[in-house]
Amino acid sequence: MRQWQRLLSDGNAFFDNKKWVQAEYCYKEAASYLDNLWSVDTMNIELLMAWIGTCHNLAVLYETKGNPQVSLEYLLIPHHRMLALSQNSQQCDDIQLIALKALQLTFMPVLLFSRKYSICKKCQKGLKEFKAQLDENQGTVH
Repeated sequence: MRQWQRLLSDGNAFFDNKKWVQAEYCYKEAASYLDNLWSVDTMNIELLMAWIGTCHNLAVLYETKGNPQVSLEYLLIPHHRMLALSQNSQQCDDIQLIALKALQLTFMPVLLFSRKYSICKKCQKGLKEFKAQLDENQGTVH
């Protein structure tokens, strides 16, 4: 088992046992580790998906602890990064495509969060516009 997998496994066990501080530590360490690994190997989809999942684990942890603001931040970190990569013309086409596909995974948790918790009008508008754009591009193949 790789280091990041061990950290996630430990984090999940701590989460299941309501040991929030330990779970948070493991998830943050795993996220940092995965972020570093992926920055060196940006074509590695497994690392990217694991990093996104780890950020989402942190979001669930903070929501469970009653801190929706921090929870939203951990949902937005991967979403904003994938959005930036998908729109960065200096990135190669493969990276942009990977980021575009990843946006489909990062957007829904943010949208569901916005339905559960109150978010600002500007953010609501941005989510609606992004959803419309995502729906429009769903059937488009280039």
